[in-house]
Amino acid sequence: MNLDFKLLQEGKTFCILPFVHQEKKFNGTYHICCYSDQLQCYSHETANTSIENFNSAKMQELRLSMTTDIKHSACDYCYTQEEQGIASPRIRENTTWYNWQITHKAIQTCLDNFSNNKPMQPISYDLRYSNTCTLKCRMCNSSSSSAVNAEYKKIQGKWPEKFWTVDNHRIDHDIDLHKDIQKIYLAGGEPLVEPLNLNLLEEVAKYNDEITILINTSLNAVNDKFYAVLNKFKYLTLVISIDGTDVVNDYIRHGSNFSTIKNNIKKLSNHDIMFSTCVSIYNIFNIPKLINFINTEFEQYSANHSINLVNDIEELFLQNIPYELRPKLINDLTNTLAYAKNFPSIGIKNCIAVLEQNNFEQNKFLNFIKYTKILDKNRNESISTVVPELSKYFNESS
Repeated sequence: MNLDFKLLQEGKTFCILPFVHQEKKFNGTYHICCYSDQLQCYSHETANTSIENFNSAKMQELRLSMTTDIKHSACDYCYTQEEQGIASPRIRENTTWYNWQITHKAIQTCLDNFSNNKPMQPISYDLRYSNTCTLKCRMCNSSSSSAVNAEYKKIQGKWPEKFWTVDNHRIDHDIDLHKDIQKIYLAGGEPLVEPLNLNLLEEVAKYNDEITILINTSLNAVNDKFYAVLNKFKYLTLVISIDGTDVVNDYIRHGSNFSTIKNNIKKLSNHDIMFSTCVSIYNIFNIPKLINFINTEFEQYSANHSINLVNDIEELFLQNIPYELRPKLINDLTNTLAYAKNFPSIGIKNCIAVLEQNNFEQNKFLNFIKYTKILDKNRNESISTVVPELSKYFNESS
């Protein structure tokens, strides 16, 4: 069968990622993407290398379902969001790749190889060499931050099932640099403090300095060696994690310094800049101010702002916001749409869609309070001074 990317991406089940992309984590596992945390192989399959995982029975089954309008359970995360009226990562990725015209020849090769039952290889990589990180973000976990892991070891007894710990893995991934590679995305941990990322970037720059490089970074630390290698690439995008203005960002991303981030953005402004915001109960009230800040301080990048719902620590989900706070919050977010650019406005509409549902559960809200109090006490912080909208719930709760 001949597969046409234009027609496929307009469908209700197709996602470009299983055909072009592979996520490699620092525990040695291979994943379909970063959104749903699904392995590329079934548990009964034997696949050791990158290529074996990319061509596994599970991946072939998933691709077949997507090209025949069948929803595969591996992608329930996106399909469920779409059923709730939320613009899912599937939709965003399809749109991004379709608009990125220069990649279409390589994409067509992937589609043709699938159609002709030929071995496939990724043209896009999401690489995580370690969870080495200097920050302790409240929506993160031990698997993605060595600093969180160290903290959890100290407080694990206060809530063992929540504050779980892992070994600080580090893995040097096998990467086949071939002519069709379009994109390498680096995350962590914090990729700009991991030496293996520096080694990879130096190798890729020598091989082909026109490969698109995206680095998801807090941009709190950029040493001279990283600064030099970053400037070797013609198509480098820094995806900067920023979750609020001033104290809101620094509270959520403990160890971060908002002034440092602003200064580093200016220092690296010769590259493309994107902003990425993880929306939780902590920063949803600050979103209008954050949009205004980016529009004012970094207007040239304000359209490149991805606003995503936190999908890991369930205590922080937006549905935990009490109903009594929602009317004003929805009104404030709706007013923000008047000055938010198209891309961030999609994320804001997703937030509104969640807040308009009948989805509050008291026990989960109480767990949010418990989670926050434990971290506040350990870090000598107070949510009441950062998110005053929630202060009364902490004053009234034991």
